[in-house]
Amino acid sequence: MRAIVIDDSPTMRAMIKNHLNKLGWTVVGEGENGVEALELVRTLRPDFMTLDIIMPEMDGIECYRHVRQLEQPPRCLIISVLASEPRVIAAYEGEIFSTHFLKKPYSEKELKERIDLVLSTDPMPFPILHEIGDGSTPKAEEAIPASMPELPPLPLDN
Repeated sequence: MRAIVIDDSPTMRAMIKNHLNKLGWTVVGEGENGVEALELVRTLRPDFMTLDIIMPEMDGIECYRHVRQLEQPPRCLIISVLASEPRVIAAYEGEIFSTHFLKKPYSEKELKERIDLVLSTDPMPFPILHEIGDGSTPKAEEAIPASMPELPPLPLDN
């Protein structure tokens, strides 16, 4: 099976690649941001990819949204220090299974367990936030609002 590793830290990329190689994966490419990841997915057509969340140019969540729009997207595991934060999981629960996140630092055993979960679980349907006039499925940039509306402040208890 072929994989790509996307993380802005060269040290993390090397560690993830090393673990994947030990688990029998062939790492065919690596990148440091979501823009590079999209190009690698299109040209290398990997079976699996890892994504960090916080990266320059395009973060991992935005990249994930674009990858999901492809005809044959690779399976994806998001590896980040933010991966177990309840607010992060809650923010993306309609798009990404919580089991498709892995918190840094992790053990090789944890990585294997998460990869097995990702490979055995069908991807979540991409959320369609609105329809295009011709009835076609929107592209990622059309399906994702440019900004979220501001919420009113919560009332303070006296």
